[in-house]
Amino acid sequence: MTAILKLLGFLAGVVPLVLNLIRELEVPGWGPQKKQVILDSVALFFDTVNEMFPLPITKEKVLSLVGSFIDIVVAFFNLVGIFKKAENPI
Repeated sequence: MTAILKLLGFLAGVVPLVLNLIRELEVPGWGPQKKQVILDSVALFFDTVNEMFPLPITKEKVLSLVGSFIDIVVAFFNLVGIFKKAENPI
């Protein structure tokens, strides 16, 4: 039961982090670079938390879940018009 609570606590910290980074790093046409910066940030967050409180999940699994979450959030933001696609990215 403690492992589940640790995991839920970690995920509760990751979701707002990812959402804020998606919004703050929005540059039309830079999707892959933005996604990598967010994944790198989550990996650092994971390493820091896991060092203090060992988590019952691997970093690879977390990054896979976060990568899918990023794709879903960005697709939603594109659909509702929060983000605009770039015509000619620099």
